[in-house]
Amino acid sequence: MTSNFRIISAIVCLVATIGAAPMRAQAADGPVVLTVAGAVTHANRGPVDPFDDGFFTTGQIAFDKAAAFDIADLQAIGLKRLEVRYPDWPKGFVFEGPLLGDVLAKAGATGSAVRVQALDGYAVDIPMEDVRKYPIVLAIKRDGRFLGIGDRGPAWVVFPRDDYPELQTQDDSKWVWAVYYIHVE
Repeated sequence: MTSNFRIISAIVCLVATIGAAPMRAQAADGPVVLTVAGAVTHANRGPVDPFDDGFFTTGQIAFDKAAAFDIADLQAIGLKRLEVRYPDWPKGFVFEGPLLGDVLAKAGATGSAVRVQALDGYAVDIPMEDVRKYPIVLAIKRDGRFLGIGDRGPAWVVFPRDDYPELQTQDDSKWVWAVYYIHVE
């Protein structure tokens, strides 16, 4: 009986120690392609590490906690299809990805706006009101192919302009491509 008690006590201590360990910088199974920080309640990673998170550090991005997503995480949220033809494009495209609102819900976003940032430093604010009003897709695929770095990926904010007349006059400044970071304000 004493030996069983010691084994159980050791297991409980081990589990407590593992549970008390700091969050890993990369909680997703695969490479993280999107990080959502700021006013989020469902974080799965800890603060920016000056060495491991060199790209964040170089871009002067800091946070204490964040929700990190790999491609499988984004697919698990559910992919929506959106056909769009923008006036300056050579043709229409079919985009697939989770709704931006669903990604933010998964992260537990509680803010009034999001700042969407691209790999090249371009960033734009999108009011949370727009996220709730329109089915904005955070596209990870175009015409059935995953968006890669250099191919407007890893993610691209795509508005349903063909389905909402008021969006047809909107310029594409909020259609951020090469999205890797979203800050909830």
